[in-house]
Amino acid sequence: MYIPVVFTCNKSSAIIVPSSSQNRSFVSFNTLLNAPYFRERKTIDRPCFYRGRFQIMPSKTAKSSTASSKSKGKGSQPRDDSEDELDGEAADNRSLEEILGSIPPPPPPAMTNEPGAPRLMITHLLNRNFKSYSGEQILGPFHKRFSCIIGPNGSGKSNVIDSMLFVFGYRAQKIRSKKLSVLIHSSDQHKDVQSCTVEVHFQKIIDKEGDDYEIIPNSKFYVSRTANKDSSSAYHIGDKKATFKEVGVLLRSHGIDLDHNRFLILQGEVEQIAMMKPKGQTEHDEGMLEYLEDIIGSCRLKQPILTLARRIELLNEQRGEKLNRVKLVEKEKNALEGEKNKAVEFLTLENDIFKHKSQLCQYYVNDLQKRVVDKDQEKQRIMEDTKELTEKNAKISEEMEKMSQELKNVEKKQNKLNKYIETQKEKFTQLDLQDVEVREKIKHSKSKNKKLQKQLEKDKEKLEEVRGVPASSEKAISEATARKEEMEKQKVKEEKKLEEVMESLKEETSGLQQDKETKEKELMELSKAVNETRSRMDLAQSELDIYLSRHNTALTQLNTAKQTLQTTSDTLRERRAAIKDLEVKIPQKEQELKKDAEALEQLMKTDNETREVVREMRQKVDEAKSSLTSNRSRGRVLDALMQQKKSGRIPGIFGRLGDLGAIEEKYDVAISSSCGALDNIVVDTIDTAQKCVMFLKEQNIGFATFIGLDKGQIIEMAGGYPPPLLLS
Repeated sequence: MYIPVVFTCNKSSAIIVPSSSQNRSFVSFNTLLNAPYFRERKTIDRPCFYRGRFQIMPSKTAKSSTASSKSKGKGSQPRDDSEDELDGEAADNRSLEEILGSIPPPPPPAMTNEPGAPRLMITHLLNRNFKSYSGEQILGPFHKRFSCIIGPNGSGKSNVIDSMLFVFGYRAQKIRSKKLSVLIHSSDQHKDVQSCTVEVHFQKIIDKEGDDYEIIPNSKFYVSRTANKDSSSAYHIGDKKATFKEVGVLLRSHGIDLDHNRFLILQGEVEQIAMMKPKGQTEHDEGMLEYLEDIIGSCRLKQPILTLARRIELLNEQRGEKLNRVKLVEKEKNALEGEKNKAVEFLTLENDIFKHKSQLCQYYVNDLQKRVVDKDQEKQRIMEDTKELTEKNAKISEEMEKMSQELKNVEKKQNKLNKYIETQKEKFTQLDLQDVEVREKIKHSKSKNKKLQKQLEKDKEKLEEVRGVPASSEKAISEATARKEEMEKQKVKEEKKLEEVMESLKEETSGLQQDKETKEKELMELSKAVNETRSRMDLAQSELDIYLSRHNTALTQLNTAKQTLQTTSDTLRERRAAIKDLEVKIPQKEQELKKDAEALEQLMKTDNETREVVREMRQKVDEAKSSLTSNRSRGRVLDALMQQKKSGRIPGIFGRLGDLGAIEEKYDVAISSSCGALDNIVVDTIDTAQKCVMFLKEQNIGFATFIGLDKGQIIEMAGGYPPPLLLS
């Protein structure tokens, strides 16, 4: 069992540690730094010790709310009550094993240090121009069990704690400053200081008896942080510059919890423990009972119990609903008993009818079975006949296949003959063409021969005419008898000449014959050349047709390409115009984007400032609500006691101490904040105070502190349990 012990120095800082209730032995601050199990819960509404795990929630009073907010872990978020309800709703669909399996494990044991185990301690602090410390100031050496700082107001206790918070990465707002540059020392003697530095020196030790300890070799190190005039800061591990992340890794490796910051607890955060109610009066209000449940770890069973309770309620409702339905059905069953008997009688008669119908059906079935047997026999006969026909059909099919195969062979032969005939036809056509050519050549030769024959006949006629000259000249013969010899001589001469002419004619005729043969040969060659030329012309015509078709295709493609080129040119022209337009618009849009980015940055700054203002306002509202709740609680206690006084049951109650005197308006706030005893209730005797305490316990109204005038003693009743020890 642990009892919280707080050492209150002033309203700025304090350190809290768990201490044994038997011997009240102090646990050192350095031991606390090694505790790895300070944690932060999700529900933030009260202070909580959980087996040595300490957490600070927002305070119930306005005075301690600021200190409470300082000890919250970085990144802690208040959990809305609606989330718990939603969680419960979602858990209703789980099985019992899943619900029991979702229960968190019990918390580990409280902070313990094994004897002889090494631990971390702070040896001393070194401040350079930090806050009220001008120049270089060394704070220490510290005791190995250093756990708190005690001193009068204004002695610098808070600055010591602030220097630790500064090195451990707290922001300026957490160190009671608006920005880091405010932390730099400033005085008449030191007006222009540019930076401040704080070093925290650590070492590992092994505790021995008494105040002795053994230092582990090579375990000393220090972490420092420097803040500059421009509110920037830098971390160092030893002489090496480092980032805050590296510093965090180093400190976490030695057990310092920088994630939830539970190793430094400020003043005023434990005060709310003493102000707790015995039990939360509403579902979301928590008192000492809930506080103890957190300590022993039974709060982890609350949600499963609520879930199972809801499920039991639903099952009970379903059971009641089904039980009512059973009763209603039973009444309806009893009311329908007569109708049931009639229905049974009707079903009996109907059963008899079905029985007779079944017998009739059985008769029909038997008759049909006989018919089926006859039909099966007839079917068997038909199957036998069909079998014979099938065999014949198979034989015919085989013959048909053979005939079909033979027909295919004949068709193949016929196709071959057709191909041969076609080939021979082509050859015959070629030979026919050749025959026509030869006939034409012969015809041409014959016509030429006829011409030569006609020329020869003409020459013969001339020869006959020449030979007939003597016969026609008989008169001249007589006259030329004398000249006969001369003529004979001339005849001989002429015959010789005739022979010569005949010889010359023969030579000319042979030349003509040779010319004829030559011309015939030339005619054949020319006919052959004509045929070759015709075939070449046909081939050239076909090639021309092919080239013309290709030319037409190329023209079509050319026209298509021209159209595509025109379309592409138009598109290119449009895109170039669009590019020119974009080249003009892009700089304008970039300027607009730059302006929008600057406006967005300004809006984000404004939003952050607004969020900060809203957070501060919410904090003030929470403080006001907490203060109002506390005032209402005190007012309810005071009203109940004054009612007892009016009824005469508890006489001797004078009232609230603050109501029995007057305070000047200008001192009202200061005195009300510093004098918590103004809420004490003044009674005449200690016996009256005891009666009031018993009345508050019986009625469970609240708690109050009483002042007895007979002996000047103070009787406190704080929810039925002794308050924690407060030393100030």
